Amino acid sequence: MMKRDDTAQGVEHVAVDLSVVEDFCTTFTTHNDVEIVASLIGAVPLAVDYRSPEALTSSTATIVRWGDGILIAQPYYGDECARQEVMSALSRHGHLAVCVVWGISLSPWGKNYSRMDPWHTAGASMAYFAYAASGRLEVGFDPYDFDRADPSLRCGWNTGAVDAYLHDLDFSLLTVATQRSGRGSRPGRRIIPRHKYACVTLMERIAGATFPAGVEPDSPGAGFTIASPLPAMSDAEFAHFMGPPQS
Repeated sequence: MMKRDDTAQGVEHVAVDLSVVEDFCTTFTTHNDVEIVASLIGAVPLAVDYRSPEALTSSTATIVRWGDGILIAQPYYGDECARQEVMSALSRHGHLAVCVVWGISLSPWGKNYSRMDPWHTAGASMAYFAYAASGRLEVGFDPYDFDRADPSLRCGWNTGAVDAYLHDLDFSLLTVATQRSGRGSRPGRRIIPRHKYACVTLMERIAGATFPAGVEPDSPGAGFTIASPLPAMSDAEFAHFMGPPQS
């Protein structure tokens, strides 16, 4: 899953094979205090090591210092830190919140026409990138359908908010030729979803950090449980968070 390579400058980097990561949910915020972030999302320290069987729940999260702020990761199929309510809370008072998630059924961002309309085209069922500031969504999009030349596939108050970070990123699928081994071997192909690499690189650029450092910390004290989830937004709060309807 990981490999190391040395650059010409002698700096060691870790490359992560995200094509095999089926479920991923992590949020970055520019806050600099782990305890404050935990309180904002209703989390309390776990009484056990977050890697132990007792912690295998969708409410488990790790909260660590990372880059220019704090990173929240949910290792056991949780999507709590991807909720609009969490993004809004973490991005108030001059802060940013950036979320990358895929592979998990996203009820917070589901394509619910009665609630998402007229933003349903920017909704997602299995993947999402969201960037919030000042308590509202600046830009959000489904990376499966992302087209940097088509702003209508994005939603939010400022759909060009992350354009400066998009250079050289490829969200398309990559087909790789393979050869099956054994008797009667024949050529095959493997589809690599490059949107995963693009979204993670986008978050890295915004945070000024690189994965996987800090995502799976060695300290048991990094474990939290989201004991008091934030209440759901009202329709009026949701409309204000999402931004003006896209034409």
